[in-house]
Amino acid sequence: MSRHNRRSSTSPYQVNHQPHYQQRPRPPQQQLPEEQEEPIDVPNAIANMPVQIRGYRQLEPASALDSIAASNCLMVVQCIEPIEMMTGIETPNRYIVHDMYMRRILYAHEESDYWDRSCDRNRRNFDLHMFDNRRQRLMSSSRYGGGSCTCSADYLETWHRGNSVGLLKRDTCDYRFYLRVAGCPTEFAIVAPDGAQSNPACRTRHTLPFPVYVQGGAKVGEIVRLDPGYLEWVSDADTYMIHFPADMPVIIKMLLLQATFLIDFTYFEDRGQSGNGAVVYY
Repeated sequence: MSRHNRRSSTSPYQVNHQPHYQQRPRPPQQQLPEEQEEPIDVPNAIANMPVQIRGYRQLEPASALDSIAASNCLMVVQCIEPIEMMTGIETPNRYIVHDMYMRRILYAHEESDYWDRSCDRNRRNFDLHMFDNRRQRLMSSSRYGGGSCTCSADYLETWHRGNSVGLLKRDTCDYRFYLRVAGCPTEFAIVAPDGAQSNPACRTRHTLPFPVYVQGGAKVGEIVRLDPGYLEWVSDADTYMIHFPADMPVIIKMLLLQATFLIDFTYFEDRGQSGNGAVVYY
C-alpha cells in the first residue's frame, strides 16, 4: 500500500459517520377552548361578597384605560412653562392626567407652529398627542376651524389608532360645546358658565364648572376649572377636575378629557400675556 493510500485510509476526515435518529412519536396537541359570546355557567356561583373586607392594598391597573374605566374623576394639571413666564413667548402646552388615586397615568403635549401660537393665540390650530407611562401613544386630537378668523366654527377631532372616535364642535357666538361619539346616536352638550362668558377679568379668579348634559337634559358629568389663586398673575397654567359616573364608557371619559383641553385653550390660554384676563371672547 502506498503512502498516499495509507494516509487517506487512516484520516478521520475521510470517514463519513452518519448518525441514525429514531423518530419519536409526537405528543398530542392541547385543545384550547374557543371564544364564545356568552359567559360560562359556573355552578354554585356567588354573586356578591358576603362580608366587607377592608385594609388591603389596591393593585395598580395594568393600563391607563383600565385605570380610567375604574375611576369616577380625573385631574388634569397643566405644566408651568418657565420660559413662557420669563419671556412672555407662547410655548406648546403640556398636561399631566391623574386618576382618582392621584396617580399619573397620561401625559399630553401640544404640537403647533410658532407663528400660530404668536398670532392666533388661543384660537390657534394644533395637534395634541397623549401618551401613557410607557411612552406609548394612546390618542391624538386635532383642532381645526379656529385660526385668526373669529367667524368660523371650532372643531376638535379625536383619533385612536388611526380611527376617528369623536368630534367636539362649537359654533360662533355659542357657549355650548357639542360632543358626538363615533357610532353613537347620543349627543352630549358641555355648557360654559356665566363667569366664562362675561367679563374676562371675572372668568379667571373663580372656580368655574362646565356641566355636561346628555340629550334630554340629564346631567352626566362636569368639567371644573379650579381657582388658580396667586398663580394667576404669573402663569396661565390651570388645573381641572372631570367628574363622571364610574360606569360611563371609557371612550366618553376620554372624549371629555379631550374637551377639557379645548376649554382650556378657548377661555384660559392667553392670561398673563396681554394683561389680566386677556382672553379672546365672542
